[in-house]
Amino acid sequence: MLNLKSIILHKDCKNSSNRKNPQNNLRRYILSIFIFVAPFWGFAQEIDSVTQKTDSINDSSIKLDSSKSITDSTITNLSDSSKTASTDSVSSKKKGDIKTTVNYNAKDSLNFNLKTQDIIMFKNAHVDYGDIELEADKIKVNYNTKILDASGLQDTTGEVTGEPVFTDKGQVYQTEKITYNFDSKKAIIKGVVTQQGEAFMHSNWTKKNEKDEMFSDHALYTTCNLEHPHFGISANKIKLIPGDKILAGPFNLEITELPTPFLFPFGMFPMPNNKTSGILFPTYGEENRRGFFLRDGGYYWAINDYADMAIRGEIYSKGSYGLSVASNYKKRYSYNGNLNIRFNQQQVGETEADSAIARDFWVQWSHRPESKGTGRFSASVNGGTSTFNQNNPTQDYRQQVNANFNSNISYSNVIQGTPFNYAISARHNQNVRTNEIDILLPEVALNMNRQYPFKNVNANGLNWLQKMNYSYNFTSTNRITNSLGTVGETEDSIADFNRETLPYLLERANNGGRHRIPISTSFNLLKFITASPNFNFDEVWYLKELNHRYSDSLNTVVIDTLNQFSRASSYSAGIGFTTRLYGTIYPKKGAVKAVRHIMTPSVNLNWRPDFGEEQYGIYKEVQTDSLGNTRIYSKYDGFVYGSPGRGKSGTIGISLANTVEMKVKKKSDTSDMPTKVKIFDNLSFSTSYNIIADSFRLAPLSINARTNLFNGKLDINLQTGINPYVMVLDSIVTNESGVTKVYQREIDQYAWEAGKGIGRLTTANIALSTNLNPAGKKSDDENRNALEDQARQAGATEDQVQALASNPEMYVDFSVPWNLRIRYNIRWSRQGYEEATIQQTMNFSGDVNFTENWKVGFTSGYDFEKEDFTQTSINIFRNLHCWQINANWVPFGRFQSFSVDIGVKASILQDLKLNRRRSWWDN
Repeated sequence: MLNLKSIILHKDCKNSSNRKNPQNNLRRYILSIFIFVAPFWGFAQEIDSVTQKTDSINDSSIKLDSSKSITDSTITNLSDSSKTASTDSVSSKKKGDIKTTVNYNAKDSLNFNLKTQDIIMFKNAHVDYGDIELEADKIKVNYNTKILDASGLQDTTGEVTGEPVFTDKGQVYQTEKITYNFDSKKAIIKGVVTQQGEAFMHSNWTKKNEKDEMFSDHALYTTCNLEHPHFGISANKIKLIPGDKILAGPFNLEITELPTPFLFPFGMFPMPNNKTSGILFPTYGEENRRGFFLRDGGYYWAINDYADMAIRGEIYSKGSYGLSVASNYKKRYSYNGNLNIRFNQQQVGETEADSAIARDFWVQWSHRPESKGTGRFSASVNGGTSTFNQNNPTQDYRQQVNANFNSNISYSNVIQGTPFNYAISARHNQNVRTNEIDILLPEVALNMNRQYPFKNVNANGLNWLQKMNYSYNFTSTNRITNSLGTVGETEDSIADFNRETLPYLLERANNGGRHRIPISTSFNLLKFITASPNFNFDEVWYLKELNHRYSDSLNTVVIDTLNQFSRASSYSAGIGFTTRLYGTIYPKKGAVKAVRHIMTPSVNLNWRPDFGEEQYGIYKEVQTDSLGNTRIYSKYDGFVYGSPGRGKSGTIGISLANTVEMKVKKKSDTSDMPTKVKIFDNLSFSTSYNIIADSFRLAPLSINARTNLFNGKLDINLQTGINPYVMVLDSIVTNESGVTKVYQREIDQYAWEAGKGIGRLTTANIALSTNLNPAGKKSDDENRNALEDQARQAGATEDQVQALASNPEMYVDFSVPWNLRIRYNIRWSRQGYEEATIQQTMNFSGDVNFTENWKVGFTSGYDFEKEDFTQTSINIFRNLHCWQINANWVPFGRFQSFSVDIGVKASILQDLKLNRRRSWWDN
C-alpha cells in the first residue's frame, strides 16, 4: 500500500438527475466523507474486474484500505446509476482482469473523475503495476477501459518535458507518447527509443503485443547511444523479438543520418540474452603462398549456460586446409577454462616438384580452479608439432619468434588431520627450433609442513630448542626426452618425437625419487646477532644403476645397465650469522635533514663431505683407453636427480647488504614533513672462501646495486663480477684464416699479491629503464591486473595472459596523453687477455594522443651489433565513439605487413566492419 501525504482531488462529476433521488443523496454522502478523510490516509487501488460475456468495457469496484473503513457498506461501481448501495448487506466481489495493486503518485496534482473513473496525474507522475512501471509528467488511467495514456507537458517556452519512460519486465522504453492496455498487454508508442542488449532501436510509431514483440514503422537499429546516432540500419518495417532477433524488411545503412547506397532486401540481426548457436561467417582473402582462402567459418554451438564450442575451418585454393575446435567452460565458484585444438594440412615447397604435405597440430588448454576447498586442479597446456608455427603463420609475429613452450597439469590437496599435502603433476617443455622435448610424467610430491616438536617444552631460557623445526619432502618423477646426449661423434643428438620413436623413448625414460629432511633452529648471540644452524639430509632412489668398465677388445668404455633398486645418501651442515646495523647522520644545514644507512652483514659456514670417496660407492675410476688413461664415472650419470656431489667442501660465505636513504625538505613544500628519498634500494657484496679446498679457495666477488633517479622515473640496475686470481698469458696464435686464439691459464695467486688491484673485472651489466610519463607508469601497473582479467574472460591461455601482462604497451589507454618507455641494457665481459665483448640492446615503445580520439603508438628497438633497428611496429588508433579504427604497420624486416580494421565496437554488430590486410607471409 502506498501512503500519499498530500493529494489534491478535483471533483469533476456532472449530476443531471433529481436531487431528491435517494441514490444521489447516498452518493453525495459517501463522497463528502471520502473528500474529508482522504488527506489523512493512504490508499491504493485494488480493482477486481467483472467477467463479461462481451468485449464491452468492464465495470470495476474501488476498494479502499481495509484498515480504514468509512461505512459498513461496500462502494460499488460509482458510474453505474442502475446499481444501488445497500447499508445492510455486502455486495459480492466481481472478477475481472486487473489482478494486482496499482500504486500511483504525482508531485503536482492528481485529478479523480468518479463518473468516468479516470485518474489524471501531473508532474513526475509514477504508476507501478506488477512488472510495469511508468514515469511521465502526465499520466491518465481509466479503470473501466483499463487503458493508460502518458505524455510529456509543454513548459512556458514550448519545450516538452517529462516524456514517458515505460518499463515492462525490466525492459525500458523512452517514448514521446504511449497508450497501454492493462488487459491485453498491448501498447501503441510514438517516438520510442529502447535498448536491446548492446543495441538501440529508434522508431516513429511502434505497436507492442502481449508477447512484448514490437512492430515498428520507420525504424533505425544502431549500437550508438547518442540521440542522433553516428550510424544505423534504417528500415520502413522492423519486427523486434526481445531476447531473440530483429527482422527487417528492405533496409540500408545510414551514416550520420545520410543514406548510403548499401541496400539489402531483408535482414536478420540476432540479439539473444543468452548464448545462441549459429553459423560463423568466414573471412576471405588471398595469400601468395597458399592462394585464395576462406578462413574461420564454421558453427558456434551454445551447449548450455556453462559451456560452448566453436568449430571453424579454413580452406585454400592451393590445396591447404585446416580445422579448429575451441571450447569455453565455466562452473560458478568451482572452475573455468578453455580448450583450443587446431589441425592443418599444408602444401609446402617452392615448386610442384619439391612440394610435400605437412600435417601439424597444436593444443592449448587452460583450466583454473575457483573453489575455496583444499583440492585444486589446474592446467596450462601449450604444445604441438615443432613445425606448426612455421607452416601456419599468424598476424602476431611474437608467436612466430617464440621458440620455447611449456605446459603444466597439476592436482594438489591436503591430507586431512595430518601435516601432509601432496601434488600430482605432468610437465612439458618444448623448443621448436631445436626440436627438443622433455616430458615429466608423472611428477609426484609429498610435503610435510614444518614441525616444531619442542615448542611446548619448558626450555628454561633455551629458546633454540623451542624453535627447532624439521620438515620432509619427497618427489618422484619419470622423465621422457628425445635428447639422446652424445651419440658417437655427434653431441646432443635429438630424435624425432612421433609414434615410431615413442616406444624407444619410453624405454629410455629416466625415473627416480628424492627424499629431503631439513632441520634448523635459531637463537640470539650477544642480543643483536641471530644464529641459524641447519642440517640437511638427502637421499635419491633409482630402479637401476650403471656399471662402467673398460673393454680390451673394443678399446672403449662399456656401460652396463643393472635393473635393480639403488640408493645414495648425502648430507650437509651449516650455520649462519646475521645482524642489522643502523647509522643516521643529521646535517645541520641544507635541504637534507637526515641520511640513514642500514647494513645487513651475513656470515654462513657450510660443510659437506666428499661423496666421491670410494667408501660411498657412488664414483669409480675407470680406464678409458689402451694407454692407461682413466676417468671417474658416477653410477648415476644422466639420471633425473643426479648424484651426490664430489669433493669436500667447507665454505665461509660472506655478504653485506646496504640500504641508503635520506629525508629532504624542499623549499617549495609548505608542510613540515620532509620527503623520503632512496639513494640505494640495494647495494650488496658477496663472496665465499673454501677452507678445505687445496687451491682457488676464494670465490669471485659479486657486486649488485639498484637505485632510481628523478623521483623514480629512471630505474638503474648494476651487476658486476670480479675474479681475485691472476691470469697468465702463454701465447697468442693467429692461424691462416686470420682467427686469433689466446692461450692463457689462471694461477693460484691473488691479484693484490701481484700488484694488480683487487682482481680482474670479468662481467659488468647495466640495465636502465624509464617511463617518461609518471601517469603512464602508474597506468602500466594498474593495467596489468585489468589486462589479465580481460584476457582470461576472453578465453586466453595462461601463457597469453602472462605475455599481455609483461607487455603493457599493448594496452591502449586514451586517458594517458603520452608515454615513452625505454629499456637499455649493456653487458661487458672479458676472460683474461681475450678481447672484451660488449652486448647492447635497447627497446623503446610509446604512444601519443594527437587529439582526444587519435592515438599513435609504436614499439621498436636497436641492435648495436648489426647497427640496425629490430622488429618495429606502428599502431594507429582512432576512437569514433561507437566505431573504432585500428591500423598496424610493420615497415621493414621479415615480418613486414600492414592491416587496417574499421568496425563497430559492439559485438552484436561485429560483422559490420571493413578489413584490409597484407600479411608478412605474403611478401
